[in-house]
Amino acid sequence: MRKAPLIAIFWFFALAVPATVIALVGVAYIDLNFSKIVQSLVELERATTAGGRGWVAETAERLPELAGMVVGMVVMLTIYLFTRKSVEVQYKNR
Repeated sequence: MRKAPLIAIFWFFALAVPATVIALVGVAYIDLNFSKIVQSLVELERATTAGGRGWVAETAERLPELAGMVVGMVVMLTIYLFTRKSVEVQYKNR
C-alpha cells in the first residue's frame, strides 16, 4: 500500500473524531440548558435595549436583506466564473 492514502486516512480521522465529539457534547449541552440559554438571551436583549424595539427583532427584520445580498453576490460570482472560463477557452483555441 502506498504511503499517501494512509496519511490521508490518519489525518481524516485525526480531524473528524475530535470534531464529532465536540459536536455531540455541544448538542447535549444545548439540549440540557436550552431554557437557560434562551432566558439569558432575553435578559441581554432587555438590558441592551434603549427603549422601543429590541435588537433581536430589528436583526430579524434585516435578515431578508442580508440573504438577498448574499444570493446576489453568489449569482454575480457564478456568472463571473462561467464567463472567465469561456474566455480562457477562446484564447486556448486560437
